[in-house]
Amino acid sequence: MTRVGLITVGQAPRTDVVPDMAAILGGDVDILEAGALDGLTRAQIATLAPEGDDEILVTRLADASSVFVGKTHVIPLVEARIAALEDRGVALNVLLCTGAFPKLAARKPLLEPQQLLLGLLRAMTFPGRLGVLTPSERHIPQTGDRWRKAGFDPVVAALSPYQEDDPAAVRASSDALRAGGAGLVVMDCIGFRRKTRDEVAHLTGAPTLVANLLVARVAAELLGR
Repeated sequence: MTRVGLITVGQAPRTDVVPDMAAILGGDVDILEAGALDGLTRAQIATLAPEGDDEILVTRLADASSVFVGKTHVIPLVEARIAALEDRGVALNVLLCTGAFPKLAARKPLLEPQQLLLGLLRAMTFPGRLGVLTPSERHIPQTGDRWRKAGFDPVVAALSPYQEDDPAAVRASSDALRAGGAGLVVMDCIGFRRKTRDEVAHLTGAPTLVANLLVARVAAELLGR
């Protein structure tokens, strides 16, 4: 079987998003999961908290709780997981994070959701502003700045992927995007799921992209699926 590595900046397994991705990749693909925080205690994870102007990443732990970590702290851990999965014979790796990373060390193809989203959006024309769902209020300034630097005029609203079962939270975020003139919405966290994409698209009236499904479709294409 063809092997594909899925690397989270939190802890594996990612039972929230991997099943939907696996359905796209197909049953004849062997998925190997790894997490940057695998094997770490809560005390050890606490030392990786964001500091200063370090980019804030929110991710999921094995017990389904969420945690904030600083991007610079987790980059070496992510690269270690990439190398370990390559040693296990994966055909390619997929990073399960939409943050913007510097070029990561890899010997096999590595798919980064942020770069895929940027490439797709730059190839599109759409009415209105770019709507962006970011996973917390803490993320709004850095998320808006990142998309503006990429050449877009974003309207950013906060919705944690771990609030997806709260209809009021989903509606409030969608209302903010619609009021800001969003003509297309990007769900800027790997933890968002298909069902929330469908709800946001309905509430905003705008096409909506969910990153984990997009990157899974590209991986499937690379594998000839």
